[in-house]
Amino acid sequence: MSTSDELFTSAEILGGFSAKRARLLLFQIESRTAYLMLQSQQAVDRYLTEEAAEQRDLAFYEALVEGREPSVQPTIQNLERYAPHWQALVPSNSTLQAILAHLLAQKYRFAQGDIPHIKEALGLDTGEVQRAFSRQYEQALVTIYTEHVSLLEKTRWQWNKLSGWLENLPPFWTAYALTFTETVGASILALPIALAGVGPIAGVIILLVMGVINVITIASMAEAVTRSGSIRYQGSYLGKLVQDYLGRAGSLVLTAMVVTVCFLVLFAYYLGFSLTLAGATPIPPEVWAGILFLLGFYFVRRKNLHATVTSALVIGAINLGLILLLSGLTLAHLRLDHLLYVHVPFLNGQPFEPALLGLIFGVIFAAYFGHFSVNSCARTVLQRDPGGRSLALGCMAAQASAMILYILWTVAVNGSIAPQILTGFSGTALTPLAQLAGPAVNVFGVLLTILAMGMASIHFSLALFFTIREWIPGQSRHTLVLERRQGKLIFTPRGKANASLALTYLGLQGTQSQFRLDLQLDGHTRRVEMEVQTTWEAGAALAEFTPHLSPQTFQLTLQIVSATAERVRVQLITPMRIVYEGIWDTLGLNFLEMAEAQDTPETPDMAFVRWLVSRAQASVEEVADFLGQSEQASQTLLNTLVEQGNLLETREQGQTWYTVRFAPRRRRQATRDIWQALDDSGEVAVRRRDTSHKNSMWLGHMKALVQGEFARSWLGVSPLILIFLLVEWLLVHKLESFSQVVSFVGIVAVAVTAGVFPILLLLASRRKGEHVPGFMLPFLAHPLVAGSIYLVALSILFLHGLFIWQNAFQRVVAILVGVVILAMTYGTVRKGAFTRRVVIEVRQDVVPSAQETDGMFSVTDSGRAATQAQVWLSYPEGERFY
Repeated sequence: MSTSDELFTSAEILGGFSAKRARLLLFQIESRTAYLMLQSQQAVDRYLTEEAAEQRDLAFYEALVEGREPSVQPTIQNLERYAPHWQALVPSNSTLQAILAHLLAQKYRFAQGDIPHIKEALGLDTGEVQRAFSRQYEQALVTIYTEHVSLLEKTRWQWNKLSGWLENLPPFWTAYALTFTETVGASILALPIALAGVGPIAGVIILLVMGVINVITIASMAEAVTRSGSIRYQGSYLGKLVQDYLGRAGSLVLTAMVVTVCFLVLFAYYLGFSLTLAGATPIPPEVWAGILFLLGFYFVRRKNLHATVTSALVIGAINLGLILLLSGLTLAHLRLDHLLYVHVPFLNGQPFEPALLGLIFGVIFAAYFGHFSVNSCARTVLQRDPGGRSLALGCMAAQASAMILYILWTVAVNGSIAPQILTGFSGTALTPLAQLAGPAVNVFGVLLTILAMGMASIHFSLALFFTIREWIPGQSRHTLVLERRQGKLIFTPRGKANASLALTYLGLQGTQSQFRLDLQLDGHTRRVEMEVQTTWEAGAALAEFTPHLSPQTFQLTLQIVSATAERVRVQLITPMRIVYEGIWDTLGLNFLEMAEAQDTPETPDMAFVRWLVSRAQASVEEVADFLGQSEQASQTLLNTLVEQGNLLETREQGQTWYTVRFAPRRRRQATRDIWQALDDSGEVAVRRRDTSHKNSMWLGHMKALVQGEFARSWLGVSPLILIFLLVEWLLVHKLESFSQVVSFVGIVAVAVTAGVFPILLLLASRRKGEHVPGFMLPFLAHPLVAGSIYLVALSILFLHGLFIWQNAFQRVVAILVGVVILAMTYGTVRKGAFTRRVVIEVRQDVVPSAQETDGMFSVTDSGRAATQAQVWLSYPEGERFY
C-alpha cells in the first residue's frame, strides 16, 4: 500500500515511471534555480543581517521539504540563465530528457532561439532525444516551441540576456561595478553645499586627500575579508567577520554604528527626497515624505525588495548617467569668479570659522562610504578569484572612480552657482541648479532623486526592520525534514557566539529516533547520542554539560512528527538562530538515480530493484537465491545500495530486512493546515493541564504576545514611523536641513565604520587570518600608514566635538563616540585581537551532486603560509608525511 509520502507506488515502478521522474526532476530544477535567485538577491543587500539571511534560507528549505512553492518563483528566463548550474541534475537518458522538455512546454512559453542553455542541458538538438520525443508523443520535438512571442516576452528575454552578461562579468569588473554603484549615491547632492564655503579649488584638494584615505581603507577591508574563512566558505556577513577578529565588543560597536547609519541616512533621505520633489512640483514636501514612508512600509511588510545584481547595476548606471548629464548641463554656466573662489581658514589671514567646516568632513565621509559592498561582493568574487586580487583592485578602482566623479560634480556645480546661494541651503543642490540651468534639470533631478534616494531608502528601511526584530527575542516554529547522516541543524543562542548545538539524525533504534548532538562551548566540543520517543527539551537535557549557563541558553523543544529509518520530520520551537548545513536540493532523489526509462536496457541491479519492490522486503538469503550468487556477494551488493541510499536496512527480531527507499512526494497544501490544527490542539491540551497556574499563564501569554511575529513586526516598523513623524514635524516648522543630517551621520558613524574598523580588521587579520591572499599591499599595515588613518578618523570626531560643532547635542555625541572607540580599541587589544595565531585547515569540498572531491590542507602562521610546518596525515592505507 502506498502512502502520501511515497513518490512512486509499486505499480508505478513496475509499469515504468519516466513521467513521474521527470516531474520531480523539474521540481528540483526549479528549486535550485529559485535558490540561486535568492542568493543573487542577497548579494546586493549590503545591510541585510546575517540572521535575516538565515531565516530566508531556512524558509526556502522548509518549503522545499514540504513540497510547497518557494517564495521566489523562477520564470523560464531564470531557468535559461541558470541552466549551466542545474545541468548536472539531468541524467543522460533520452526519454527522460524528452519528457522534461514536454513538461517545460506545458508550463512555459519559449521560442527556439531563446533557450540555448536549456537545449544544451537537455540535449534537445541531439537525434536521440528528438527520436525519443517522437516515440513518446507522436509528434516532432519542434512543436514545443512557440512561433509568436509578445513584446513583453521579448523584453523579458532581453533583460535575461543582460542579466546573464552582468552576473558573469570578470571578477574584477564585478567587484568594481558593485562597489562603485553602492558608493555613489544621494550624498553627492550634498557635496556642493558642504564645499560652498571654502570654494571649488579647496574642495577638490579635500576630495583628493579624503579619496586617497578611503582607497587605502577599502583596500584594507578587502584584504581582511579575503583572509577570512567564514566569509569565503560560509558566506558570513560583516558582523561575523568583526566578531572573529575583534571580539564581541567590536561586533557590538559595529552593530550600533550600522543602526546609526541606517537611521540617520534614512532620516536625511526623507528630507532630501521631499524637499527636492517639492521644489520641482507643486506638491508640498509633507506629502512627498508620506509617499516615501508608505513605499518603505509596503516593502518592509513584504520583507524583500527582490533586487538583484542586474537591477542594482542597471540603476547604478542610470544614476551615473544622470549625474554626468547634470554635470554637462551645469558646465555650460561655468563662471571663472565662482571657480576661483577660495575661503580657507588661516589662509591669507582668514579667521577660523567653525561653521565653515561643520559640513565638509562629514558629507565627504558619507559620500565615499561604500565599504560594506566589499563583504557583499566578496561572496561572489572570491569563488572565481580565491586570491583576492580582483576584489582588492576592483574596490580600489571603484573608490578612485568615485573620487573623479565627485571632483567633476564639485567643479561643475560650485563653479557655476554663487557660494552665497549654496551656503546653508536646506535642501539638495538640485533646486538651485534647476533655477540656473532650466527645467531640464528638474526632469533629470527628479529621476535621480527617485532612484538614488527612493530606492536606497527602501534598503535602509529593511535594514532597520530586520535589526530591530533581531533585538527582540522571539519563538520561531519550523517543521523540517532531516535525512539520515546527510544534513544537520545548527542552533546558536542569541548573544552566545561561543556556543552552538548541532543536531544530526542517525536513524531508528527500535521505535525511537536517534540523534547525535555536537555541543560546542568555549572552543570545546562534546558529542553525545540520544534517543527521542516523542518530545525532547534541550535545556534540561544539556544542563549537566553546561552547569554555568542558564537553562534558557539552549531553549529548544524538538517534537517528532514522523520518522523512518532514513528520515525524520521534526517540529522545532526555539528562540535560537537555526542554520541548515547539507545538500538540500538532492533530498529524496537517490532512488531516482537507479530509475529506468522505458527505452533504457535493464541492468541486473535494476531487475533486482524491481523484484524487491514486488516483494516489499527480502532477506540476504532471498536476495542470494534470486541473484543466483553467494550470500557474501549479495551482502556486498546490499551494503553498497544501502550506502547509496537506494535501499533501507531494518532489523526485526534479529533478522535483517531490505526494502526499497522511496523518495518524498511533494506535499499537498492541506498538509500544513493539518499540522497547524494538530499544534493548536496540543496547545489547548497544555492549557487545560495548567489551569491551576493562571497567573503564570497570563505572564506567559503576555511574553508570547510581545515575542510573537505580529508584535515583533510592528516593533520592527517603529523606527520608520518615528522617522516619518520627526520629518513631518521638521517640515512643518521649517527646521529641516539635508546636508546637516548627512554631515552628522558622516562624522559620528561613517568615520568610525569606514576609517577605524578597516584598519583594526587589517591588523588583526594579518596576525589571525585563515588564508594568505594572492595580492596584498604590504605598506597598508605599516605603523605610520595604519596609525595615521586611525588617528585621522578619531581626531575628526574630537575636533568636531570640541571645536567645530556648536550644537551641544552634536558635541556630546561626537565626544562620546570617540571615547567608546578608544575603549573598544583598548579592550580588543587586551583580549588578544592582535595576538598571532596558527590556523590548520583540513577541507574536503562536496559538489552539488553530493560527490566528495579531493581534500586539501594548509597551515597558516600569523597570516603567512607556514613553509616550515611538518604534517602527518593518517589514511586507511597508512600515514603520509608532508
